[in-house]
Amino acid sequence: MKGTGLAGFAALIWTLIALAGLAVPATAQTVTAGWYAGEPQQFIQQRGGTEVLTGLDIEMVRAIASRAGFAVDFEPVPFPMLVAEVEAGTRDMIPGTVRNSARARFGVFSRPYRQDTNVLVVRRGEAGRIPAPDAAALREALAADQSFRLGVRAGFSYVDPALDAFITDPANATKIVAAPSDEENLRRLLAGEVDGFLAERLSVALVISRKGAGSLVEEGALRLYVPLHLMFSEQVPAETVAAFDKAIAALESDGTLERIGARFRLPALLSLTTGSAWFFFLEVIGTVAAAFAGYLAGRSERFSLFGGLLLAALAALGGGVIRDMLIGRQPIGAMATPLYALLILATVSVAWLAGHAWQRFGAARMLRDSVSVVRKRGLDSALFELADALGLACFAMVGLAVAVGAGITPLWVWGPVMATLTGAGGGILRDIVRGRGDIPNLRSNLYCEVPLVWSLGISFYLVWRRGVIEAGEMLALVVVGVAGIAVSRLLVAVFRIGPPRLP
Repeated sequence: MKGTGLAGFAALIWTLIALAGLAVPATAQTVTAGWYAGEPQQFIQQRGGTEVLTGLDIEMVRAIASRAGFAVDFEPVPFPMLVAEVEAGTRDMIPGTVRNSARARFGVFSRPYRQDTNVLVVRRGEAGRIPAPDAAALREALAADQSFRLGVRAGFSYVDPALDAFITDPANATKIVAAPSDEENLRRLLAGEVDGFLAERLSVALVISRKGAGSLVEEGALRLYVPLHLMFSEQVPAETVAAFDKAIAALESDGTLERIGARFRLPALLSLTTGSAWFFFLEVIGTVAAAFAGYLAGRSERFSLFGGLLLAALAALGGGVIRDMLIGRQPIGAMATPLYALLILATVSVAWLAGHAWQRFGAARMLRDSVSVVRKRGLDSALFELADALGLACFAMVGLAVAVGAGITPLWVWGPVMATLTGAGGGILRDIVRGRGDIPNLRSNLYCEVPLVWSLGISFYLVWRRGVIEAGEMLALVVVGVAGIAVSRLLVAVFRIGPPRLP
């Protein structure tokens, strides 16, 4: 009787679940797929010591398959072999595939689920040589400029049949230079072996950043939009392909695919900014400015040399270290290179030596007395506020860039948090040590609020523009953010603008 009662109770529960429309689905069918290395579309990422397959295509395909009621079994296979396996019917699907007449003879294609953007990469300052916005204009420009040598990826299709025919035409053999990878095309461009090359925009952005070539090359006007599909084997049932098509349409409608794309698109394009020489210069300026502000704070409190060095290090490194520990960034940025520690040491040493040299070997007494009067009127305070504002601004933009690069979502929440923590965190730690628990930047004036407001505005802009943002916009946003935060903070100091008070 007891067993019968339990069985009846279980049946009742399942009946109620089914009536509520919440019945547990049967085990999902598995679709076999292949992937081929290419960041940010398909790549292995280290997470907590574990290798995880991820990327723009991988995450989109997983979402599509899940919505369609399928699981996907990914296996690393070179692309040519994947195509052969799909043709033979030994593999079900390939993600991120361009549809052309050759593949259509044996493959079945889903509706497009995203698009690639191919661009023309040229040496900086030479974008005007081929001002072609599309494939037709590119063919005309290449035909007119007989000396232009175009780099392409060997075996790639650029979707436009006329452009593909132009590239493979033996009559153009002296103008077309095929390479196995974007890395090789970039090397040839910098070596003067080609005058430009075609590449997928996100992939080549990461290559340019890692090679440190951001200041040496630029994108031309060309934009070749390439729709990408899931290519299925003819052995896959038509109902399966239809289920995937329906899932793609649903995920496009609710914005899921666009949100996944933005997670990988923004970091790739931002890498052109963060990997550039001027952004490195921004980090250096921020470090020196924050360290100098820390030194001045220590001098005003009559700290020892070591105490001044400690305040300088806290101001320059504290916010970034806390940020990296919170998001699990490895290695911690401040410890990835000894450069930042050396910059802090050099800043404090130079300031300390200059101060002692002035006291001992300064100009005439009258000049020293004049400077003393100016100092009493607030020169030290002005220098501190200027250095502190500059460090706050530079580090806030670095923090926002780290949040974008780490793919933390939603960006409009965590971008401002990381920006404020990076920009203001070091200054707060400095003031805790300097002020015996009194933190004026949290009590008497607007401090954290300044980077918070500016980074919030920039984050909203990035979210709004995520689908069509250009690399040049990233640079403009960083410049605007640094200038806006620095000027706003100085205005706060000059006019003594206080924060909203707790009741």
